[in-house]
Amino acid sequence: MLVLASAGAALAAWPGRACAQAGGAVPLRIYSIDSKPVGFMDRGRPAGFAVDLAQQIQQRIGRRDAVQIIPWARANTIAMNEANVLLLTVARTPERERRLVFVGPVFVAHVSVFALKGRGAELRALGDGIYKLRGGARRGSIFAQRARDFGYSITDEPVSSEVAARMLMSKRFELWFDGEELVGPALEKAGYARDDAELVKQLSVDDVYFGFSKGTPPDTVRAWDAALRDMKRDGAFLRLHQYWLPPSSLPPDLRVHGKSTP
Repeated sequence: MLVLASAGAALAAWPGRACAQAGGAVPLRIYSIDSKPVGFMDRGRPAGFAVDLAQQIQQRIGRRDAVQIIPWARANTIAMNEANVLLLTVARTPERERRLVFVGPVFVAHVSVFALKGRGAELRALGDGIYKLRGGARRGSIFAQRARDFGYSITDEPVSSEVAARMLMSKRFELWFDGEELVGPALEKAGYARDDAELVKQLSVDDVYFGFSKGTPPDTVRAWDAALRDMKRDGAFLRLHQYWLPPSSLPPDLRVHGKSTP
């Protein structure tokens, strides 16, 4: 599940190779996005799929590093520039592949375009004109990246999906780019109904991983990878995924009868 093609070589080349074993004293800063059901604050405590998964893995490897919920753009900047950082949910891009080692995948994100309820057909009928419309996506996210990859105009980059939901509803932009798994909870958190926005078009389906920053001890990365594999084999991962996420977001190695493939 260490998915970089040259993961072993990359780990060996990174500084700090002998710094600590998986259970050693080097602290790991663990960051999750604020997007329910993946990660969010619940009565002052981090919660969600990625948070629970990280906590269960740490129980298996004997670690107790805290999970923090912070804006994605801030977490991403820290991970790209500092050692001993774990991003709990990150999609792969060429830039990130140069700076991170990936473990997973842990779920699948459906990156899509949304609009105000009742406008979907109208916007699809614009043809190429849709690319000129104002669009919004979370700052520094795969949603903004994919939108630009497809030629859409991103005019606003809010700090969270909740803020993006409010901006769409107040007509600050006409197209909202986000994950299908995240839009409903974001609308509810912003004070709206889940069906106040509608799907216009799906752009991509992206596997989502744990992302460890450059300089993280290789033994730490291997310990997380082994524990995640074990959770997929013994059913703990599937139970957690079923509790928090829809079946459509199950990672590819668990799509055959709900079990890990060899």
